[in-house]
Amino acid sequence: MKFSLSLPLLKDLSAPDPFRETFDLAVLAEECGFDTVTIGHHHFMPGNMADPLTFLAAVAARTSTIRVGTGIFQLPVHNPVRVAEQVATIDQLSGGRISLGVGLGWWPLEYEVHGSDFRQRGARMEEALRILKLVWAEEDTSYDGRFWSFPELTVHPRPVQDPHPPLWVAGVADAAVDRAARLGDAWLCGPVQSLTKALSCLDVYRASCAAAGTTPDWVLRRYAWVGSDRDQVMGEVLPEYVGGLMEHWRESVEDDEEKALFGRIDAGEDVTPEEIAADRLLFGAPDDVIAQVQRYRDLTGCEHVHAAFGAGLPGASEKASLGGFDDIAAMIRLYGREVIPAFDGT
Repeated sequence: MKFSLSLPLLKDLSAPDPFRETFDLAVLAEECGFDTVTIGHHHFMPGNMADPLTFLAAVAARTSTIRVGTGIFQLPVHNPVRVAEQVATIDQLSGGRISLGVGLGWWPLEYEVHGSDFRQRGARMEEALRILKLVWAEEDTSYDGRFWSFPELTVHPRPVQDPHPPLWVAGVADAAVDRAARLGDAWLCGPVQSLTKALSCLDVYRASCAAAGTTPDWVLRRYAWVGSDRDQVMGEVLPEYVGGLMEHWRESVEDDEEKALFGRIDAGEDVTPEEIAADRLLFGAPDDVIAQVQRYRDLTGCEHVHAAFGAGLPGASEKASLGGFDDIAAMIRLYGREVIPAFDGT
């Protein structure tokens, strides 16, 4: 079983190496047995990374074996040929350790400023994915599409991984899940959606893979907080963390189950943090998290779990995660020491 994590954006702009703490967490994750570290992508939000591919090149240069990836990169906003060049460059720098996780995003402004149309995001994603696979697989190739066209060319550098760096495609709408089955190497599930929603999406994904003749492979993403003191996690951290998550989720809520949850809260119902977290987060002491991962695995067949420790808070703030370097480093060590080994060889 594989375990991955999301890197928080910790920065000290007065320091000569302003992102050192984030880089140190990537090195620590490598030492603790994680498979992949990822970074997110948003423009015009101080708590998010506007250029995750440049950032991942630095992460790759400071690590040796751990994979690096985006979770997610807003592919439809950008020119896919340029993205193909950037990702292939990181693939060479890292010795073949990058995965490109892509998604649609939810903020129309990001599309507008970069010359794209948010209303066309699904169609743009389809075309961009096809272009990435084309220019990575073939030399002296051309393309004439609805959104992008180019004459015969060869993208350099060439990727190291064969046939290309893995494409992880996110989304929970049926069309997005179907797209992941047809054009992606894996589907990224969550991290906001409940287990019930994940299961319904998984039915769509497996059916679409069967129809397309592709092999199902998927990553379950969960926001997470793990600590040695369960009472402290449940009584002090979880209420604050879930409150911040709910504030952010309001910005991007899209499925009926989440809308119903906000409807209950807005109507004055006392919905506890534990109820909200139960099917959406990994939380508590290591034994709690082990049981939660095992439950997800039993119910879904998931073999790759991605934890975002303290992540998911509103990106409009300077720091879109809960906890500082020491908190997150402690969680990475605890997870690596107690959770990951519980699934060794299984």
